[in-house]
Amino acid sequence: MKKWIGSRLNRKLCLCFLIVSLIPLCLVYFYINSRYSEKLRSDAVVLNQLAEKNTAILLEDYLTKIEYISNLFYDNDVQAIVRGAVGPLDNYNARQLLEKKVRVNLDLFHILDDVDQVTFLRHNGDNLDIMNSSGYMDVIPFQYDDRIALNRYKNHVLVPIESLDSSRSGKYVYIRRVNDTDPRKGTLGILYIVFDGNKFDELFAELGTVLETRILIREGEKVLYTSFDAKNGELEQMENTAQLLTQKDRMPGRKGLVKWEYGIENLGIHIVFYDTLERLEENVRALSRLTGTFIWLTGIVILAASLFFSRTIVRPVKRLRESLLQVREGDFKVRAQVETHDELGDMCVAFNDMAGEIDRLINQVYTTQLKENEAAIKALQMQINPHFLYNTLDMIKSMAEIYGAYQVSEVIVALSGMFRYAAHSPGFGVTIGEELRNLKNYMKIVNARFGGGIDCLVDVPEELLEEEIIRVCLQPIVENAISHGLGRGGSGGCISVKIRRREDIIFAEVEDDGVGMEPARLEEVRRKLAEPPGGRDGAENGNVGLKNIHDRLRLYYGEEYGITIESILGEGTRVMLSYPCGFSGKDRPQELIQAADERQRI
Repeated sequence: MKKWIGSRLNRKLCLCFLIVSLIPLCLVYFYINSRYSEKLRSDAVVLNQLAEKNTAILLEDYLTKIEYISNLFYDNDVQAIVRGAVGPLDNYNARQLLEKKVRVNLDLFHILDDVDQVTFLRHNGDNLDIMNSSGYMDVIPFQYDDRIALNRYKNHVLVPIESLDSSRSGKYVYIRRVNDTDPRKGTLGILYIVFDGNKFDELFAELGTVLETRILIREGEKVLYTSFDAKNGELEQMENTAQLLTQKDRMPGRKGLVKWEYGIENLGIHIVFYDTLERLEENVRALSRLTGTFIWLTGIVILAASLFFSRTIVRPVKRLRESLLQVREGDFKVRAQVETHDELGDMCVAFNDMAGEIDRLINQVYTTQLKENEAAIKALQMQINPHFLYNTLDMIKSMAEIYGAYQVSEVIVALSGMFRYAAHSPGFGVTIGEELRNLKNYMKIVNARFGGGIDCLVDVPEELLEEEIIRVCLQPIVENAISHGLGRGGSGGCISVKIRRREDIIFAEVEDDGVGMEPARLEEVRRKLAEPPGGRDGAENGNVGLKNIHDRLRLYYGEEYGITIESILGEGTRVMLSYPCGFSGKDRPQELIQAADERQRI
């Protein structure tokens, strides 16, 4: 628990999302399995029983239509036709008239295609083959038999054709004893209606989609039809194991065999439905698997969403933390990116305001320090009489000329020019031409010291000589190249100074062919240049270093300008200085301009 409390924020949020989302999902899964699985079983049994009942009603309706056809022979006109058929010609005419009536009624009830033969046997043994679908080529011969067991209520019965003719199969015969409408005359004859047994298969074909269903049609103990093979003892086994389903047994169990009966009372037959419950359990398990798969997929989606939202929420916090670490390292220029407009966004805005205020206060303190240093330097300068210094240098120059030491005279003139340039040039900026004249004086002194072994090549277009540049910036860079790149000038070398204008930016390059710098040393120099203004880099050696010039450029022109440095060990070093052309500093805060001016005097 303690380890979890101390873990990362995104892990906590992700875990909380998962717990809040997955627990309800699991509860829903178990609830569906426990409650709706039972309901599915119960509803499936009820719906299957309803489908079976509808099928039984359709079968009853079909047999009722057959019975309606037999009712035609209780019509007085029909019985008169039957009675009048006493010879071959009368039999033929009677068959024609009766066939017409029977066909019209069969077609009316839409069962004409199912009935194969209609035969009426009179009590005297005469056979009236009223209709035969095979065109009287395959007439089933029926024998008049008063001993046929008929239903006492309507004197009719339904039997398979095999019970009358063992050579035939696949058909059923509706048999009805037709009594004369005159009660005194007794029986008129027996009617046989033969229809296709496939009609039963057609009616029962739609069953068995929910539960495995087997059908039995019986009259008493006599089997009329089965949808399965009842000769191998399967019927006896089913009767022994089947549980009778009643209205109260909505859900008899999860396994086994159940049965129920539908009776067609006017024919005295019963339709028995045997339903196997194993298929229902397979459907329930399939539903459970489907539900489980859905839960797993939903869990995966929730996991992905939890990771996404936790990272979305934590990302601004992490970036704010990184900005805080940078501030702790001393970088007060860093600003946190405001990504949202909620409380996290307000925190980022507050952090940016705080960092900006700290940076402003540090610059203010740094400027105050510069002013104090400038005051100390000015106090030292006040102790020296500049005119006394210049007069002394002029006297030394004259004495050198008297004694013929003209080289010494030139060096003194150059030194005097550098003093006048550094101490008395008003303002922060000078022209590039003035800065180059100061560099020329410096190179005279250096070459006098090292015997003229250092070449300084200057390449500046004439139109740039009147452009502005900060005072005393090229000479310190050249001095740095001589001190560190050319081995303090003892071995000679070449330094090139090139100034160009590209669009609205002036670039000044100082390149030497000295020893260059190692990569580690180069990275260290670049790191120091990237630090905020405030150091005294180079001042310890009595020289104004690269850091000083870089800070002055940034304070005066802006953070995007300054010094960049490149170096290859054994080939040399290139220092590039950049600043905007024609920039007078009017858009810069006055304290920064003053700080930059004071920075150059340190």
